[in-house]
Amino acid sequence: MTQNERPPSFDEFDAKLRRLRGSDNAPEAADKAGRGPRSNLGIGLQVGIELVAGVVGGTLLGWALDRWLGTGPFLLIVFFMLGAVAGTWNAWRWLRRFSRSTEDSSGN
Repeated sequence: MTQNERPPSFDEFDAKLRRLRGSDNAPEAADKAGRGPRSNLGIGLQVGIELVAGVVGGTLLGWALDRWLGTGPFLLIVFFMLGAVAGTWNAWRWLRRFSRSTEDSSGN
């Protein structure tokens, strides 16, 4: 590439990539093939992250409050349980939303 040539724009790159993939609707094709945002692996990872984040967040908050207030393991235990409940609740809501979207797309 010489100094007078400009690099291709992102739009040109995207158009060329779609053309090479063989379809202009690559995200929809990837979704139908199970590699898109609705894949089972993605859903499983999201649910796992929701569970772990709730437990870890509650535990860290309880530990910090116990350390700050000097209350021993009491708040650690309370916030661990609250975090576990919150993580489970969020994971259940995520799975329920995913279940509804798959039922809508299948026509049931």
